[in-house]
Amino acid sequence: MAGYTRQRTIADGNTIAADLFNGEYNQIVNAFDVTNGHKHDGTAAEGPVIGLIGDAGLATPLNKIVVDTSNDHLEFYVKVSGAATEQLKIQDGAIVPATDNDIDLGTSSLEFKDAFFDGTVTLDGLVIGSATSITDVDTDLTSVSGSDDTLASAKAIKTYVDAQVTASDLDFSGDTGGSQSIDLDSQSLTLTGGTGIDTTGSAQTMTFAIDSTVATLTGSQTLTNKVIDVDNNTISNIEVDNLKSGVLDTNINSVSSSDDTLASAKAIKTYVDAQVATVPTGDITSVIAGDGLTGGGTSGDVTLNVVGGTGIDANANDIAIDSTVATLTGSQTLTNKILTSPTLTSPVLNTSLSGTAFKDEDDMSSDSATAVASQQSIKAYVDNEIASVPIGDITAVTAGTGLSGGGTTGAVSLAIDSTVATLTGSQTLTNKAIDSDNNTITNIVNADIKAAAAIDATKIADGSVTSTEFQFINSLSSNAQTQLDAKQATIDSSNRLNANLIHDGSVDNTEFGYLNGVTSAIQTQIDTANTNISGKASNGFAVAMAIAL
Repeated sequence: MAGYTRQRTIADGNTIAADLFNGEYNQIVNAFDVTNGHKHDGTAAEGPVIGLIGDAGLATPLNKIVVDTSNDHLEFYVKVSGAATEQLKIQDGAIVPATDNDIDLGTSSLEFKDAFFDGTVTLDGLVIGSATSITDVDTDLTSVSGSDDTLASAKAIKTYVDAQVTASDLDFSGDTGGSQSIDLDSQSLTLTGGTGIDTTGSAQTMTFAIDSTVATLTGSQTLTNKVIDVDNNTISNIEVDNLKSGVLDTNINSVSSSDDTLASAKAIKTYVDAQVATVPTGDITSVIAGDGLTGGGTSGDVTLNVVGGTGIDANANDIAIDSTVATLTGSQTLTNKILTSPTLTSPVLNTSLSGTAFKDEDDMSSDSATAVASQQSIKAYVDNEIASVPIGDITAVTAGTGLSGGGTTGAVSLAIDSTVATLTGSQTLTNKAIDSDNNTITNIVNADIKAAAAIDATKIADGSVTSTEFQFINSLSSNAQTQLDAKQATIDSSNRLNANLIHDGSVDNTEFGYLNGVTSAIQTQIDTANTNISGKASNGFAVAMAIAL
């Protein structure tokens, strides 16, 4: 036994002293030292390798690790329903469950952190987070099942989307040009505003709006070269300063020969007063009605009546424009009038958007090149056309466990991340079971084998040599066959075996001869003699004597 060396030889008549016991006991303590003591590693004097690790203190443990030499396994058992039940075994190149589909790797509350595989991993199903179990990878999306139980490969997604986009066209038609179409995977649709219409694109929205050349209901714009039919429109709040220069005469003493101006009330009064003031008094014999006047006479009181013309009424007390003439402050309706470069302040067009120049048609059925469409009809038409454009319902592609990339807009790609083992990459697998029956592990060198992964001797050659037997080679100093050939070929009465060839050789022929006269068990005799020793030496001495023998 390692750490123990016999200290003394005891013979009949020897005096028993304290140092004899101390020396032997010290050697026993050394033999069980935690560092240098007995190891049970199968080498010479160390005892056989322990073939079973189990519940402490049980002759038949229920929780145990068994070394199965015949099958070259390390078998792991746990207590299940009161019996030792094999859970898994470690064999050449594989960690294998004892029963198919029985052992879980981790639990919902005790999870492994990272996983590494350098080879093919076969799964019956894959659950990512709390999602539905994934049972397969689809490489053709044209015939997928009705359940979310598969993943699509990148190629399958691209092939399917390309096919769908290629097969889809956007049909449309304009006011002119007939029916048109857009190939969605190779062409783009450009929406261009026409006269008075601006287009603005932002993200997925196209906005149509009238531009600055179009008059609005509430805006302040200047109309130029427009004809306004006052029969159908109301023009209000026209003031003197709204009239074009030369239209209003404030001094009718020098008017032109054409009816191209209007006289102000003050100008008319001033002119008439001046003309009346110049009427002579005296010897008039007759008053003759001239142009624009009626009446007259040659005697008595003579009355001249002013004859009103177009737009002028001759009243009893004054001459005034009639109701057919538009005044500066009055409310009148103009009919068939042409306003050149007028300024219209807060015009009301029949209280709403109307007239032949305006159209409120959701389907744009008039197809007019001269009419202006209402906001509502433009929006309704565009909304209806956009609604017919085919779109999908994918809003985002999100990278899940083992993937990177994704996105919500543009071209989106997914790739496996650094947590996934690839076929050609260099990664380290931890806590993985690789079935050597279904996989090939090559290029294993001595440096790859852990010191603790000792190969059982039964796995060498035909397995007939045990580990204990194999370890006997450890102490050989030269060729074993040569040493065997040098030993005694025959042991008999004439060719006796030397005692130092037995066990460790510490017992010589003389000492071995002491057994000649033994008639019963030595230990029994020693125990009996021990009780008779003066001073009653302890039984430990007998133990030491037995060890020595």
